Amino acid sequence: MGVAWREKWVGNVLTPEDMVRFIDDVGCCTAKQMPAHPHFPNQDDVVAPGARDVWFWKDDLHAEKRLYYTRVFGGEPGFISVEMLPAFVATNGATVDELLYDGLLSVEAQEIHRIIEEYGPIPIRDLKKMLGPDTRRAANRILQELDRAFIITKSGITGRTRGTYGFIWELTERWMPDVLAAADKLGRAKAIPIIEERLAQYGVAPGSAFYAKVLGWA
Repeated sequence: MGVAWREKWVGNVLTPEDMVRFIDDVGCCTAKQMPAHPHFPNQDDVVAPGARDVWFWKDDLHAEKRLYYTRVFGGEPGFISVEMLPAFVATNGATVDELLYDGLLSVEAQEIHRIIEEYGPIPIRDLKKMLGPDTRRAANRILQELDRAFIITKSGITGRTRGTYGFIWELTERWMPDVLAAADKLGRAKAIPIIEERLAQYGVAPGSAFYAKVLGWA
């Protein structure tokens, strides 16, 4: 179960173009292997020795909208293909109004969202300077939570050196409105079997604990 992608891709991703083809083929993957799900595709297994600038692939390919970089997989970094993205948005996405109605959006998360909505795309350093002390301390966790809900996304980076590197944050609905529209049209009921069918190829049974523990499905 779930070995076909290994036979085709392990050690064969040498360039960013290879990475896009890999993600398009498998639909989604994590950056590192998940010990509890060894058959699930991951970037580490497929990148060839000698591949250059791998660290920046996630930034450049995401900014070019050739794949989607996110922490939707249990908070761990991962990638989703452009084709599969509307299904993931339909199942995992949320709106600020929905979260507020359900009492699931903290005051700190509201503060971060408001600043990105008003000033985005905004570099992380500038964003943190505008936050209150409590929100600043929790900023990284909150940004991940909003990213996992497809409310915000990284639209670029500020530089490529140790002193300049950082994410630029933007509202997903402004950055990829077509994807959110496609997700709305698809709907959660139709999106669930699309994801379950693909993940079943990697040993993740429909309705298994993976969906609650890793993807956060209720």
